[in-house]
Amino acid sequence: MRTALLAAALLGLAACGREEPSPSTAPVGPPPVTSKPPLVQPPEAPVSMAFVDASGAERLRLACRADPPAFQISVPGFEVVGSEDRLTVGAGDEAFAHVADLEAPGPGVTGGGPIDPDLIDRLARGEPVRAVYGARSVGPLQAAKPEMLAAFTERCRGLGGR
Repeated sequence: MRTALLAAALLGLAACGREEPSPSTAPVGPPPVTSKPPLVQPPEAPVSMAFVDASGAERLRLACRADPPAFQISVPGFEVVGSEDRLTVGAGDEAFAHVADLEAPGPGVTGGGPIDPDLIDRLARGEPVRAVYGARSVGPLQAAKPEMLAAFTERCRGLGGR
């Protein structure tokens, strides 16, 4: 009997000073979120994109320059031939002729021209890329960082006015 009285007294003391929330002040749902999740920033669009052969060696670099808008091609494995000024880049089954800069410092051959929307579309689709200069050719090549290809081609489209 003493134990029952002691238990009742302890429960009574525990209940003292506690107020039951009224139905109007009871929480309705989960507490509001006070902090926002961090924003995920898209990767910055690269100015240039490396293209590699099956072994992973870089054989070609393409760039889209802003001022003035231009497409730039660099092929480090080619050597300048004084009588050859055509540097062709192919994407998929289409070839795009550009002008080689015979005065550009090496290594390799550098050239370029206007940003061609069809070439950019083919690059965006991940079509295999090739380069031809005189009797030399390289390819098929793939983007070294395929996950950056979309950002690169969008940057190029923006510079080309499309």
